[in-house]
Amino acid sequence: MYRYFVLNWNPTDPRAVAAARSLSERLLARQSGWVRAFEAVGLAAFHAGLGLGASETRVLDQDAGAVFGRIFNRDPPDPAAALRVNFDGDESLKIIQTGGRRLFERYWGRYVAVVQDAATGETWVLRDPSGHMPCFIAAHHGVNLVFSDLEDCIALGALQFTVSWDYLRAFIAYSGYQARQTALEEVSEVQLGERVRFSGNTLHRSLEWDPLAIAQTDPIQDPDVAVRELRRVTRECIHAWAACYPNIVHSLSGGLDSSIVLSCLKSAPSQPNVTCLHYFGTGPDEDERKYARLMASHAGAELLEHRLTVAEAKLDQILNLRRSPRPWFYMYEVEHSRFEGELAAERNVKGMFSGSGGDGVFFQTHAELAVTDYLFDHGLGSDLLRVAVDAARVSRKSIWPLLVNAVRARVTPTQLHPLKMAGRPNRTIVSQDVVNAGKRNPGMVHPWFANRPTRGVPPGVLWHSMTVGAAPAFYPSFEAGPYPERTMPLLSQPLVELCLRIPTYVLIRNGMDRATARRAFAPDLPPEIIKRRNKGRIDSHIRDVLDANLNFVRDMLLDGRLVKEGLLNRRSLELYLTRERSPADFEYSEILQEQLCVEAWLSRWLDSRERVAAAPTYAGTAPHQVLRT
Repeated sequence: MYRYFVLNWNPTDPRAVAAARSLSERLLARQSGWVRAFEAVGLAAFHAGLGLGASETRVLDQDAGAVFGRIFNRDPPDPAAALRVNFDGDESLKIIQTGGRRLFERYWGRYVAVVQDAATGETWVLRDPSGHMPCFIAAHHGVNLVFSDLEDCIALGALQFTVSWDYLRAFIAYSGYQARQTALEEVSEVQLGERVRFSGNTLHRSLEWDPLAIAQTDPIQDPDVAVRELRRVTRECIHAWAACYPNIVHSLSGGLDSSIVLSCLKSAPSQPNVTCLHYFGTGPDEDERKYARLMASHAGAELLEHRLTVAEAKLDQILNLRRSPRPWFYMYEVEHSRFEGELAAERNVKGMFSGSGGDGVFFQTHAELAVTDYLFDHGLGSDLLRVAVDAARVSRKSIWPLLVNAVRARVTPTQLHPLKMAGRPNRTIVSQDVVNAGKRNPGMVHPWFANRPTRGVPPGVLWHSMTVGAAPAFYPSFEAGPYPERTMPLLSQPLVELCLRIPTYVLIRNGMDRATARRAFAPDLPPEIIKRRNKGRIDSHIRDVLDANLNFVRDMLLDGRLVKEGLLNRRSLELYLTRERSPADFEYSEILQEQLCVEAWLSRWLDSRERVAAAPTYAGTAPHQVLRT
């Protein structure tokens, strides 16, 4: 796996200088392929795993810094030119003169950049707005550690970590929400489009990429222009990613998003060898093979079909997690990582593609918000009724309540709370006190939306921005040998920015979710997929997996730490952990996809040899206090 590790310290502090020297020696002494990428005054950067995928390291001229991951030129004449990035003297100087912001304006990709301004001695760390390359920060004896993989930090044997119960309470209530805080008190995360500036012994954070500002800059009101631009930018982004991998496995569900990605892969000038992989179940609405076959045949792509079986879902594997700063959703990997790893090795595949993120980018949910957005932009314009009809068709709600609610929201706008928008009703397993506590925790509000008024922001714009705010996983959750790099091309920065600039009421035009994307790729996809509204489900399979592993799940959760600390309601949980069937499929999915995963993450930390001191009564820290020097 490709990784990076950066040390930054105050060169006038003898204690920090000694600690940095010791950490550098420990890192290079490990038998894991670490190589020094560059060094400067008070700064040393290392990388490992080169050649195991498309990721690489590009060093700025005169060792002024480096870009770790994969970076592309914006608006190149062809996909090959997108990869020809040259940080010569003039370009490196421009990056420094703009405080690193030129990286966000002139380039895009999956990267983390470290830049030093020799004139001031400041060091900047910037994470690209897609957030595909992880970036975490910790501190040790005056040295700031910036790294992609926590296991590398642990292997140094110099740091102690403490579980943040404050974070876990919020995560249990609002799973997947992004914040600077992590589930370890000593580790914080650099956010998407954020710059962290180290100067002496101080740290300053600033958000250099703002989705709300982008959404309200030069909005594309013309549906035809939106269609044309969405098609162009989507193809350019996917063609650039395709040029990085000669062999690709693409997860083809048969839905709109994965089909769009396949159509672009097949039209890529680099002509990668694409193998489509489709998983299917046997329960109601769990077999989508007809759509996957239709799309694969239409694109002339090879299709492998793999049936979901309970035998492959051995949940006790979840106890063998790699350690990470926060829990994640491990069930997909529990079932599929071994098969996908073997397939990748067999076909020399280093890139695993999917249509993940398309629902958010192309605007698939909360169509009702588009009515209010239209009122914000146009007032009682001539198209208001048409927009309301479109929203009603997509959301399958009555038109008049949508209009009434939209008018009320526009006339008396309120401060919108992001966690309230992202929350779920009827959390019967999660304690209501935990849900309320998460909402009151300012550290759990995404930095894009914290400490800023949302009263005048169209609610659809806010929701659209939230859907692109969670960083996807990059590293495997289990030690399973070489694993192909995960690439979600629909979350590429140029495409995200474009879709944010297309108003929500344009994105649902003609009463279809993701309507602009459907029109843009109608020439490339079978009509059955363009018109398809329903999405596949695996509820029956999830329940079968739970039944087959019921004793393990009961032992993990009913007597687990989440119940003991009051984060989960044991009585409600026990009602679902029986072999009696009920229609409450969402709770079963929540138990396996979320609560079991958090419990396993806790178990991995609290029961490991590197035991941490859990502190349930700790009240947490503000986002800017996470570094300790």
